[in-house]
Amino acid sequence: MVLRDDKGAIIFSSCRQLFSCREAPEAELCACMEGLSFAIQRSELPVIVEMNSIVAVKMIQASEVDRSIYSSIIKEIKYFMSLREVCITHVNRNQNKVSDSLANFARIEGKTMTWLGSGPHISIELAAMDCTSVEIE
Repeated sequence: MVLRDDKGAIIFSSCRQLFSCREAPEAELCACMEGLSFAIQRSELPVIVEMNSIVAVKMIQASEVDRSIYSSIIKEIKYFMSLREVCITHVNRNQNKVSDSLANFARIEGKTMTWLGSGPHISIELAAMDCTSVEIE
């Protein structure tokens, strides 16, 4: 996961080795939950979450009660969303290269790591390449 400011600069990045993960939506939901938790602790600003999994996005945005195996994670995400202005959107993997590079780093290195204002070299390079300003009104 990566927390960036409105100019695209990295504030915080992190990756975690998942020892048990059933499928991709579970990994996305766990990263979303942890990312929202960190963002809410470290900033008063609105939060935009970009996720690779359309399935996970739809699960979070659903108005009905979730009864899937991910219900506790989704409930926690919705709680975090109630604390701050949060926008959750789907983006293709090739539009979310920094997060994808962090996930690959965790898989290859088999480590859980956190960086303040930084990240693995490849993630920093990718962040610089796709850096654009975002304004939230």
